[in-house]
Amino acid sequence: MSYSLKIKNFFKKKSNSNNFVNSNISISKASSAPKSILVIFPFEEDFFRVASYAYRNLPYDKKEINFQYVITSAFSDSFSLRRGIAHHVSIDSNSKIINLKKVIDTLNKTNFDIIIDLNINYDSKVENFILMQDSNFKIGFKHEKSDILYNVQLDISKSQIAENGYQKILDLI
Repeated sequence: MSYSLKIKNFFKKKSNSNNFVNSNISISKASSAPKSILVIFPFEEDFFRVASYAYRNLPYDKKEINFQYVITSAFSDSFSLRRGIAHHVSIDSNSKIINLKKVIDTLNKTNFDIIIDLNINYDSKVENFILMQDSNFKIGFKHEKSDILYNVQLDISKSQIAENGYQKILDLI
């Protein structure tokens, strides 16, 4: 699919006859579907279960998309995916990720078109995954640091229903 955008030039050029001539700038770009998507699942168990249920219907029919997931090792048994690669993070008793460097190094081998953070509330552990990756779109929920982390933000403060927010993100991709 391709689209064309015309931007009106607000500066008028003078022609040889000293008359002003309107000019337009045309920008064309062929849109492309995402090729790789990283989904960071919630670190809180209740939200993890809701997100895991909501994302059981990821657009798996789009075979050209490479899905990768970051999940907490503690939730591995309750995570079933039909396609993609799961990166398991181990969290110690101080809520620090033990294998952070290893997971980041592995993720850095892929250029993600979209990074999706499904953590509803701010979690400092997520910052490393968001800030250390280049991506066209970084999608997450509105919170005190969301302006720094994401270029697409969803606010579910009115509905307070996490599943609705997860569904909105699915609609975006």
